[in-house]
Amino acid sequence: MRQGTWLLLMGAIAVMGAAGCSAEVTVLRDTPAGGVVSYPFETESDILTTAGRGAALRLIGEKCPHGSRIVKEGEIAKVSKKADRAWQGQITADRLWAIEFICA
Repeated sequence: MRQGTWLLLMGAIAVMGAAGCSAEVTVLRDTPAGGVVSYPFETESDILTTAGRGAALRLIGEKCPHGSRIVKEGEIAKVSKKADRAWQGQITADRLWAIEFICA
């Protein structure tokens, strides 16, 4: 394999690995008929394209192999307002997006 091809291959593997590690999906609520999952995002422009959304939809697909319906989705608070007041704004500003779904 030529050195240029090898470097391109290694770069592609590194990018795919980094994207896979950034998909942190959390199950907030799990019920027999559905649930709520969340994932972090940075800006409004990456809500639909982030690796976290893909991982969340895969998790929903695993739970609901016969299909699902999104009931509600939107940004949720990462910490309670009470905790943020106690720490006087020192808590990280990461943002979370949640998807509430039911299985078909």
